Amino acid sequence: MASVRDGEDDAWPLLQRLLIPVLRGLLFSVWRLQVSGLENIPRQGAVILACNHVSNADPPLVGCAAYPVRSLRYLAKVELFRVPVLGWLLRRGGAIALDRGRADVAAVRASLEVLSRGRCLLLFPEGTRSKSGRPGRPKSGVGFLSGKAGVPVIPTRVVNTRRFLRLSPLEVRFGKPLRFSGDPSDRGQCEAFSRLVMDVIFSL
Repeated sequence: MASVRDGEDDAWPLLQRLLIPVLRGLLFSVWRLQVSGLENIPRQGAVILACNHVSNADPPLVGCAAYPVRSLRYLAKVELFRVPVLGWLLRRGGAIALDRGRADVAAVRASLEVLSRGRCLLLFPEGTRSKSGRPGRPKSGVGFLSGKAGVPVIPTRVVNTRRFLRLSPLEVRFGKPLRFSGDPSDRGQCEAFSRLVMDVIFSL
């Protein structure tokens, strides 16, 4: 199954193979998850999913929503990798450690490597959770990675994850792909593209 979706035998981390079917069952039955726009995610080839971020539940939620067509790699702040058990789960689940306190060249290289292998990378353009749920100021990363790797970006919106513990109905909406046509070495152009992506996300 994994090799069909991503074209590589090791495309799906073992932890994802084991846990996602169970999580999907819970999300659809308990949280009444609704998923729309799944047809906008290409079944093969490198692609970035760019999503708003309001809860720690967002990465596994988007992974479960995209599961019928793609497996995901994603960036997670390095502090989470130091938490016992959680760090182990993140490593086995395909996460890339990101040090937000500096220009993390290693994380950028790892992300580009994921894309060079034709895989799907989940990013949060704001770089952190929005406690209010309102759009934050996006970083330049999604524009840079999209331009550098020459891959499309799928705007992705999660709805109601701030109320995850209240068992409120959840939604994941995948928009139509966007492409960065500027210069990835131009920070201003990258930031402008990231703002466009955020605008589209919150229009979904």
